[in-house]
Amino acid sequence: MPVPELRPPMAAAAGFAKRKRMELLILVSMTTIYFFSFFQRVAVPGTLFDELQREFSASAGAITGLAAIYLYLYGAMQPITGILADRLGAAKVVLIGGFLLSAGSLLFPLAGSIPALYAARALVGLGASLIYVSIAKALDGLFGAAHFVVFLGLVIFLGYAGGLVATWPFERLASAFGWRAGLTGVGLACTVALVGAFLLFRRTGQLAHHASGSSLRAVGIVLCNRDSWPNFLLSVGNFAVYFLVQATIGKKFLTDYGGLTSAAAASFTGVMILVVMCTALAGGFLSRLLGNRRKPLVIASVACVLSGVALMLLLLRLDAAGAWFLPCYILLAFSSIGSAAGSALMKELNPPDIVGTTVGLLNASCYLAVAVVSSAAGVIMDRFDDRAVRTATAVIYPKEAYESILLLCLALSVTSLVAACFVRETRGRSRESARPAAARARAGSL
Repeated sequence: MPVPELRPPMAAAAGFAKRKRMELLILVSMTTIYFFSFFQRVAVPGTLFDELQREFSASAGAITGLAAIYLYLYGAMQPITGILADRLGAAKVVLIGGFLLSAGSLLFPLAGSIPALYAARALVGLGASLIYVSIAKALDGLFGAAHFVVFLGLVIFLGYAGGLVATWPFERLASAFGWRAGLTGVGLACTVALVGAFLLFRRTGQLAHHASGSSLRAVGIVLCNRDSWPNFLLSVGNFAVYFLVQATIGKKFLTDYGGLTSAAAASFTGVMILVVMCTALAGGFLSRLLGNRRKPLVIASVACVLSGVALMLLLLRLDAAGAWFLPCYILLAFSSIGSAAGSALMKELNPPDIVGTTVGLLNASCYLAVAVVSSAAGVIMDRFDDRAVRTATAVIYPKEAYESILLLCLALSVTSLVAACFVRETRGRSRESARPAAARARAGSL
């Protein structure tokens, strides 16, 4: 009987360390592209709302539509992205998404008309839609289920850093050099990151992934799972409200009603994203400290959004100055405490071999909700167009327009809180793996 060859302990340790370093490099390269996708999500139209409206003589609905087209495409593509990530592998899908994102990012500042802006924005949305879910799929394969929530919190932290750069820093850059030059520079940086990721993936063999059996049948499994729906509903309302303020109307509200300068308003949304980054990162570790419990974090997340919206409405009724709204924005930002836990919960409530599809469907519900709410906000603002004040630099909408939008947000937040009460706790364990084999076979036949 042959004796197996034993590797020296030091050589084995060195090989393990090298593999872990390479896994971290792969994660960083993917997350860098996610950084640029999040930058685009916040910069347009949030930071550039007045600049775009002024240059193209557009209505509020046309500008919020730039957010909506991104979000409709992003949301609609999430289930498809999940299937692609499960079948083709995360690296290939990230590269395809990065290529489309880079192309759209470079074309947007060259646009000379509203239709051209929409076409470039559609490319950006399609590209961005392929990235986050693919990273979630890669995390499950690279670091395992035990570390999923911690590393996902880290990914969210680094991705949101792109949104942070898109607030005050980008506002200052656009003010100094113009929004077209600023966006062109960002597009070129994204292209460099894409080329670097391609070279790393090719070197490490990430592009040699073999197709798996995941298909549209996986979508049916997730949708027919009753445990999935409370998580869908709470995520829809929660994320739609937070993101509407962060990336669509938050800065404009502060300049229109609060009387803040463009730079000061952008600094408020910058603080908001900084808080999001820190709480999302902390949420991953906090879930581990709580014994892998997820439900307390998602309930806390919903409570933060509900409190933030209620406080904004109260301050509006009291005619408070713009500076008083910073605590409201911070409360909304604290909702990210449950971001990683929510995705982990959704993954654990469904079969472990369809991670991409599961997270993709959750993301789809969130971003389609944001698209609908962003469109609704634009319609509400246009209904107050006859009471808006037009200056040389902006169209200033009345307090009542924003009050109507916030009442819609309050209704969504209450719905999310009710749904959160029905979420089933997993404690980090996949419910599917704990079910008897016969029950799993019946679920798989749906």
